[in-house]
Amino acid sequence: MKYVFLIIMMACTSNTEVQSKTLFIADHLEDCVGVGPQTCMLIKETPEGEWTLFYDQIEGFEYEEGYAYQLLVNETAVNNPAADASSIKYELKEIVSKERSEENSELMRNWTVIKLKGVDQLSAAPTFNFVEEDSRVSGFAGCNNYFSTYTINANALTFAKTGATRKLCENMIVEDTFLKTLESIVRFEVVKKELHLYDINDELLILAISE
Repeated sequence: MKYVFLIIMMACTSNTEVQSKTLFIADHLEDCVGVGPQTCMLIKETPEGEWTLFYDQIEGFEYEEGYAYQLLVNETAVNNPAADASSIKYELKEIVSKERSEENSELMRNWTVIKLKGVDQLSAAPTFNFVEEDSRVSGFAGCNNYFSTYTINANALTFAKTGATRKLCENMIVEDTFLKTLESIVRFEVVKKELHLYDINDELLILAISE
């Protein structure tokens, strides 16, 4: 009986096929519901195909939002998967390409603020300098230089806690308002040479132009 069982196991193993497949991954995640609410990648198998939700994981692949990918993966059928598990196992074979989304690329410029909600007239113009490396942003706040990091998801944009130098100026209204406003930013749009920053109510808080 042991030999018969071994032969059956070998037969099952030999019938497991590994297929190579190309997957295109979108630059943002979508809300989806699997066992519970979650976020899913969007995939398609051809450039002209339709995006579909991808509920599984790809072993060896670390997804970074804001980038579109072309992957080569190994696809293996899973024998007797658990009730809530996938019947297919995906494993990264090669990252063919990784490209930052066009809108996010346009953000990587130097910007000068020309309108700031809550300030009628700018006595000094705050600036943004977005750097892709380590998702860093820095610039002039109106009196001091500031520094922070940012997070992008499609056109969603948020800033982490901001640090700044400690020089005191006669008028701190612009700087205080600017740094406080950064905490409320949730979305951005780049329109030609203009950067529009919005709050959760879709109200324009900051308008800046590229240098």
